[in-house]
Amino acid sequence: MTEDRVTSLLIRALAGLSLCGCLLVAQVSAQDSGYSARNPNRTNPTIVLENEMSNIRASNAQLDARIRTAMEKLEEVARLTSEDEKEVEVDSLFFTLRDEVYGVLDQLDLNSDFADALNRAKEGTIVLKSWYERQPPDYPNREQSIAQLERAIQEYDIVDEQLNQSRTLAQEKLSTIMRQHRVILQEMKIGKVLEAIAAARAVVEGLNDITTAMTVVEEKTYQSLKTSVPISN
Repeated sequence: MTEDRVTSLLIRALAGLSLCGCLLVAQVSAQDSGYSARNPNRTNPTIVLENEMSNIRASNAQLDARIRTAMEKLEEVARLTSEDEKEVEVDSLFFTLRDEVYGVLDQLDLNSDFADALNRAKEGTIVLKSWYERQPPDYPNREQSIAQLERAIQEYDIVDEQLNQSRTLAQEKLSTIMRQHRVILQEMKIGKVLEAIAAARAVVEGLNDITTAMTVVEEKTYQSLKTSVPISN
């Protein structure tokens, strides 16, 4: 093999390795950039948590508005004279409610940005508490800081528990919507329109339980953020 041939092969090999390295870096960057793009303050977990809490609040407000609109819609449906039209409107209403609860579940999911921010904030607090515990007994504000950080961890645990309860409740309500959707449409088909509309109202009113639970999540998150104020040495 000639010297030129060897040189050419080496150049190609190095180029290939360089390309693989670039692709690997690009892949890692792409995987890591998703969270960063949504949360530019990822280096400060409590700021991210506060931002994500606003998304929970917005989702809750949207569901509350949808519930009120649905109740108004059912009043209009009750006044319709066409049975077919009533059935179409109720059918559409249930699909809308289902999609709305799916949207809420996205916010409450274990893999949601809110849950991720909550975990990061708690983990950061645990690390900081551990650091203070390793300091000498005469370290400035050592005991006070440890106590405050322990309270913050407890507050994060409360938020996590409320989040789990809200998620479970939303899943149960979604199952109710799907089950009652079929039952109510069947009732309307056999002429039990008044019973069907009454049942639909009960389903819609039941969604208020989700808004109440999400409000608790908001309140507990706000409390945890107050507890997690940075401690000065």
